[in-house]
Amino acid sequence: MSDLLLEIHCEEIPARFLSPLSTEFAEGLLAWLKDNLAIQPEVERFQSPRKLAWRVKGLPALQPDQSEVQVGPPQRMCVDGDGNPTQTGLKFAEKWGAPFDQVRFEQPAGKKEPVAVVTLVRKGRPTLELLAETLPRLVSGLHVPRAMRWGSSEFEFVRPIRSILCLLGPDVVPFELDGVKAGRATFGHRLYHMDHPAKVEVPSTDAYETALEAAGIVVSCPVRRERLARQIDDLATAAGGRVVADDELLTTLAEITEFPRIVVGEFPGSFLALPKEVLVTSLKEHQKAFCVEDTQGELLPCFLTAANRPDDPDGFIKSGNEWVLRARLYDARFFFDEDRKQPLADRMEKLKSLTFQRELGSYFDKTERITALSEAFASALGLDGTDGKLVARSCKCDLVTLMVGEFPELQGIMGGEYLKRENAHPKVWQAVKEHYQPVSSEAPIPATPLGGILALADKMDTVAGCFSVGIIPTGSKDPLALRRAGQGIVRILFEKNWNLNPVRAAALALEGVGEKATRPRAETLEALESFFRDRVAYQLEQAGYAGPVRRAALAAGWTDLVDLKSRCESLAAFGNDPRFDSLAQSAKRISNILKDETPSEDLDAALLQQPEEKALALQLPALESDPDHASLLAALAGLAQPLEAFFNAVMVKCEDPALRAARLSLLLRLRKAFLRVADFSQWQ
Repeated sequence: MSDLLLEIHCEEIPARFLSPLSTEFAEGLLAWLKDNLAIQPEVERFQSPRKLAWRVKGLPALQPDQSEVQVGPPQRMCVDGDGNPTQTGLKFAEKWGAPFDQVRFEQPAGKKEPVAVVTLVRKGRPTLELLAETLPRLVSGLHVPRAMRWGSSEFEFVRPIRSILCLLGPDVVPFELDGVKAGRATFGHRLYHMDHPAKVEVPSTDAYETALEAAGIVVSCPVRRERLARQIDDLATAAGGRVVADDELLTTLAEITEFPRIVVGEFPGSFLALPKEVLVTSLKEHQKAFCVEDTQGELLPCFLTAANRPDDPDGFIKSGNEWVLRARLYDARFFFDEDRKQPLADRMEKLKSLTFQRELGSYFDKTERITALSEAFASALGLDGTDGKLVARSCKCDLVTLMVGEFPELQGIMGGEYLKRENAHPKVWQAVKEHYQPVSSEAPIPATPLGGILALADKMDTVAGCFSVGIIPTGSKDPLALRRAGQGIVRILFEKNWNLNPVRAAALALEGVGEKATRPRAETLEALESFFRDRVAYQLEQAGYAGPVRRAALAAGWTDLVDLKSRCESLAAFGNDPRFDSLAQSAKRISNILKDETPSEDLDAALLQQPEEKALALQLPALESDPDHASLLAALAGLAQPLEAFFNAVMVKCEDPALRAARLSLLLRLRKAFLRVADFSQWQ
């Protein structure tokens, strides 16, 4: 058994391409190993700005022998009456290079009579030879978003290949890509080769990381990320604060560096007068740098960024970052000061020239719709609709500010900051600042009621408006992130326990769209109902409810999210009760019996004859009047045995019409009692 190591050393690869290319190759290699060597090992992946590498342990020296079954003509054509081979039989054996005595006669599935069958055994080839043929094909077959060619070469790849390292145990796998031959050496850090011009020899597959680290490269991205995180925390503590956490930025720094080294820089304290979000965003976007804050959350005048080399002996990296950052912060302060020369609300007219969506009009039109929706939603939830209307009028005005033009991700945030500095009421500027939340499935929802109302109105207008003009997510296509907006709506309602029917809210939003809609209203509402049901189902899954709980609760109704959440909580508490399996079977039998029936709800209990059905009828009033989900579920669990006894003893569809009607009415009333909390026919 030997280990395989493959490294492709290129010119600088954009960070966003590294992980997709590494993953795609690993998946292709695993599939090939399974098909050709009959093994399913793990593939270790390494990546840095100039390297893509993979290591697989435990490859056999030889491919297993391959068996192949070939089916030929019917037996009657291959042998005569005396059992001697015919010309047809001999030709079949000759075609596959086997003596006739290796031909057997079998009747495979789908054949009407026995046929000639021969099993061919192909000897396994050396793994080294197979890899030499396969690896170039796997590499050249990678999907590169922006494939390039260089010079007169026809080979396309993400960047020019400078060297290939490929070992199977102690041996080099002999292949070539774009004129570059595989060998046992690679390149280290550029600065290392200023003093050591020769390539870095890798003596064995296990020595790969050690050899490269000695040459200035930590080739494992997770290792670089862990080291960077540790340095960032230590340096922030030394500066008297803590880092403003950002997992995305940390991952980016790990991907764009070869050697994990963090440097500390400073910027003038006067820039701390800018909003915190402006400084954090500017440092992240322009310098890939972290901010540092004190224990009260106030920023300190320093930053942390990556150096991509072991040292900074003359301080050039530190001073260079500080020089660039100061220029960027001067720009940010200019934008901030210019924006504040005009009140935010005075920018409303400029929104008329900013298109939201071609059929749905401008952001001015959207603001008008959001204003009406905010007032309606606030009223429906028993909140102050006047405040909702006031906030909505200015929530989109920051889209035409200089700051949001430079940093689009600060939309909403800057509107809130500008209103705060205009002495707006705290609940007004806080709502504007929050109304784009949640920005992802893990991000927080608006903390204030007014921010939640505004976020609901904004997202609902986007979703309903787009659906009304035929922009509906399909498969993986969702260019306007409507699923994310819909999930945000459901999360806000679910986590705030707001009883607002999302389908009715969508219908209200469609009224605001009015004549701009290009699809029939009924068709749009049907699509929106299906859309929001899927979002609610996903929300229940994210909340951690088990599959049977989700299915049973959803099937009993989902538009009242407060009631749905309460039912799921109660069902989850009873989820391990073994009686529910029996209850689920009874619920399915009830559904099947009632499927083609239209019984009356008026139950004449006096017509019932057998003790088992009378016992169920006696429990109906308590089931139908119990307002608490938990106690109702306890009572339903107690019905498991009586229901089983009922079905064992009672023929529901009997010959007596009156008795049959009474029994069907009993089952209908029981089913409706079940559906007050869950559809147990879906409990599986």
